Parts: sequence; structure tokens; C-alpha cells
Amino acid sequence: MRGGSNLFGPRRCQKSILLAVNAGYTALGETEVDQLLAPNLADFVRAHRTAPRHPDHPRGLSRPALAGLCDVSASYIAQIEQREKTSPSPEVVDAIARALRLTPAERQHMHNLAAPKTPGPRTYTPMPVAEMRELISDDLRAAADGLIPHLSGYVDERWNVLWANQAYDRAYPRLSEVENILVWFFLVPDSHQVMIEWENEARLTVNWFRWHMGRYQNPQWALDLLGKLGSSAVFRAMYLAERVDYERHQPLMHLRDPATAEPYSVRVRITDVPSVDAPFQWFIGMREKFSGPPSLLTD
Repeated sequence: MRGGSNLFGPRRCQKSILLAVNAGYTALGETEVDQLLAPNLADFVRAHRTAPRHPDHPRGLSRPALAGLCDVSASYIAQIEQREKTSPSPEVVDAIARALRLTPAERQHMHNLAAPKTPGPRTYTPMPVAEMRELISDDLRAAADGLIPHLSGYVDERWNVLWANQAYDRAYPRLSEVENILVWFFLVPDSHQVMIEWENEARLTVNWFRWHMGRYQNPQWALDLLGKLGSSAVFRAMYLAERVDYERHQPLMHLRDPATAEPYSVRVRITDVPSVDAPFQWFIGMREKFSGPPSLLTD
């Protein structure tokens, strides 16, 4: 979530022409580049305006139609989508959110993207993963180990696994190798074997990641990870949908045992870590008998 301002506008050079493509840029010329961008207001508004969310607007809204619903000019909407206006007033943001029928999470995300860029803790270089792992004390490890046979681990806002107990490592094969949950979902085939609702869980993780990114005012926070994940067409499709979540909508995660293929359910709770002032959370998954709909086992 950190980076230079050139990421928010088309760059020009003599040998290539860069065209904005939703949440990325495509360079046409000798070198082709397709880089996913950190969340920004222009792409968010454009994606939701053109999405077929309204029954009476199956092809989305035109700029004049959205402008009319928000009591602003069509040129003002164009300036937002062309990155010429990056910090509209909270009143305008709320008007656009109402017109686009955004969820509460999407509305807050839009406010985060439109907030004036001022110095603060979320504009600095993020703490390296190695340093964050040093914050996992012996007491925190013991707390996670004390939950075995249930799953427990500590995860940062970029979905890096900082430390986990053996039950967690066993439930998600090869996650400890790649260390990042998003990389595991989209670049490790084993994830499809153990996650019964792979698509739903993967999409939630992407949407939650986008929420975290939107809270930072410096896109470098996650550009390296986006560069790695950009090789997955499925990730790109989910990411470019511009959806946002910041919590689970139901507590149960359904998995298969990697050794026996037996289905089981995990009751998930994600909380802040007591007495630790750092951007990571405690994942607790209480293992129980499979309690999902039978249709999940026949698809």
C-alpha cells in the first residue's frame, strides 16, 4: 500500500503508450506489461458504475446517469474516473455510494480511498515479515499450541502466516512453504484438494485483502504480492471485480483431511492479539464434524 504517485496516472514514453485497464496498466509497444494496481478511487468507481448491479440497468450506469443520481455533473464523474479528482468530499462519496447501492464495507472502502493523503502510520513502509515474526512471543506460540487439535496461527494484513501450530500446518498442506495464504490459494494446487468451498473462501480472502490495502495510502504496501499473484487468471478476475469484505459472513469453513479426504468443518474466529500493537491477527479454527450441506460433497 505504498509507492510513488506515478502509479495513479498514465505514464508516457517514446517507445510505448500506456493505457489504463481497470485496476492495471497495459503497455503497448516493445514490452508488454500488465501490472495490477493497488486499490484507487478511479478504478473502484468505474468498476461499480459499469457493473450490472441494478435490475433496471443490466449494463451498468452511464456517467450522466450516475451524475444525475448524485447531483453532480457527468464531467465530475469523469474526472474521478480519470484520476483528476482523487479526494471528493465525504458528501459526494456518500452520494455515489447510495447511487451505486454499495454495501457498508464498500462504502467505507470508498471513503478510505478518497481520504486526503496525509502523513500517518499507514503511509510508511510496512513492517517486514521477518520483523513481525519476532513479535510472536513464546507466550503467543504456547497459546496457539495449547489449542491443538484445533487450528491456530497468526496472520498479518497481507495474509502472510507469521506462525502456526501443527494442526494448522497439517490442515493447509504446503502453506508453510509459500508462507502466504493468497499465494497458496491461487498458485498451489493442493488448496483445491482441501478447501471444499474453494471459490467462496478464495474470493473472501481477496476481498478482505483489498479492504486492508484500501486503508493504506501508499500502494507499495502490497505491489510485490500483486505482481506475483497477477500470473493467476482467477486471482485477476476476483481482484478486478473490486469487491470488498472485512469479515466472514458465516463462521464455518469446510475442509477435507489431506491424508484421508474425510470432510470436516472448522468454526473460525479471527481476533486481534491481546496486548500486541501490531497489524496481525489471531486465527482460531475449532475443528468439528462436517456440518455443511450434503450438496458440497457431491459437486
